[in-house]
Amino acid sequence: MPARERPIPDIGGDRMTGRTTPPDAAPPHDHETGLRTDELDPAGQFLLWGMRSWLLAFRQDSSPRGKDIPSAYRGIAGEGFLRAGVPQAMELIDDVFSALAAAALREIDVRCPRCAFVSPDEALLLGAVAGSQRKQHGISWSALTQLLPQTAARAALPSLISLAVLLRDAELTLQPLDADKCGAPDLRIALGQAAAIAPIH
Repeated sequence: MPARERPIPDIGGDRMTGRTTPPDAAPPHDHETGLRTDELDPAGQFLLWGMRSWLLAFRQDSSPRGKDIPSAYRGIAGEGFLRAGVPQAMELIDDVFSALAAAALREIDVRCPRCAFVSPDEALLLGAVAGSQRKQHGISWSALTQLLPQTAARAALPSLISLAVLLRDAELTLQPLDADKCGAPDLRIALGQAAAIAPIH
C-alpha cells in the first residue's frame, strides 16, 4: 500500500507537502529512495532531523500565516539544537523552510521524523548544505532555484549558507551525497552546476 501524502496548509503561497506514515501503515520501505537515513553521517542525520522537525511544527501550527511556527519548532527541537551547541541553526532552518512553504514552485517531499529513507528533496537540501560547507555555493543556488522562484531563492540563500557555515564550525560537516544512490535527479543537476557562481548579495 503506498504511503499517503498529506498536504501542508498554505502560508500565503503555494503549498508544501510532506509524507506521513499512518498508524496502520505501510512499511517504511514504501518511501525507499535508495538511501536510508542511517546511512547518513551523524551531521546529516542531525540536519535531516532538524528539517523534519520543522515540518512537524508547521503541521501543528494553526496561527494565521504561520506566525507561531518558530515557537512550535523550539518546543519540538529546541533541546536537541541546544545539546548540539547550535541553537542559532533553528532560526536559519526556519528562514529557509518558511520560504519553501510560502513560495515553492512545486510540492516538496519532506518526510516524517520516523521515515527510514531520505526523500530526493531532502537529499537535495542536504547536498546544498554540504556544498556550502565546502564553499561550493553554486550547488546551494542551483538547489534553491529548483525549488523556489529566483527572487525567493536569492532571499533564502544567505540563511542556507549561514546554516552550512554554522554547522561546519560546530564540527557538524556533512559528507557529500551520491545523487544516483539517493535517487535525486535535482541533486545531480545541482552538483553538475557546482562551478556556477552564486549571486552576490
